[in-house]
Amino acid sequence: MRPIIRWTLWQRRWSLVWWVIGIAAFIILEMAFYPTVRDQAAELEKSFSKLSESAIALFSDTGDFFSPVGYLSGQVFYLMLPLLLGILAIGAGSSLIGKEERERTLELLLSRPISRGRLILAKALAGAVIILTIGLVGIVSTAVMAKLVDLAVPFGNILLAGIASIALVLSFGAIAFMVTLLGGTAKTASLGIASLVALAGYLISSLAATVDWLKWPAKAFPFDYYRPAEILRGTYNWTSIMFIVAVILICGLISWLSFRRRDISG
Repeated sequence: MRPIIRWTLWQRRWSLVWWVIGIAAFIILEMAFYPTVRDQAAELEKSFSKLSESAIALFSDTGDFFSPVGYLSGQVFYLMLPLLLGILAIGAGSSLIGKEERERTLELLLSRPISRGRLILAKALAGAVIILTIGLVGIVSTAVMAKLVDLAVPFGNILLAGIASIALVLSFGAIAFMVTLLGGTAKTASLGIASLVALAGYLISSLAATVDWLKWPAKAFPFDYYRPAEILRGTYNWTSIMFIVAVILICGLISWLSFRRRDISG
């Protein structure tokens, strides 16, 4: 397994480097504006008060863009960091095995003394390492910038919010990975299906704060259980994260059950 993990990481080394640079630059840019926003909060509040509740809910889970927690959640953790990491996770989930199939190298991998189960586990672990690495860069960048701009949110809460964000996007990647391994026509739709789950979850869960009838449909999506503002305040009920973990584990189980029986010769 370790040679496959190392080889997969080596194949994606330059992509990893550019993602690290991009995430760090994004965080630095977003956080650098906090002092200006803080100093002009009263004026900005008047402008934002004209927005509808639904519009505000799409960009923040607090309705407050100007407090330390509100700014950090709205500018980093609620939308942009999950969006960027989600793009990475879904792309990785659909290509870790899918790319091998398209390039006709999957048979060569399986010719080694390794079972199908261990192969997909190695690929999944390599994908998780990539996402964890870039996610940790985002967490460290956020924590360092929060200190530099005097944004009063404890480091531990920033770390936990980052971990929850990584777990969320891993669930999207797991869905893409599972759909790819189902084979047939489904594997060509893995990007679309996983993206639909991510986007629909974000929209429905965000709007559920202002539209009562969306509260029940929202519970079917991982995004509904991701509440960064509560984590940053230290009031999050961590039993909610179990839904996201369950999605990852169920997708992993289905991936293993489907791939071990698939005919990959065609």
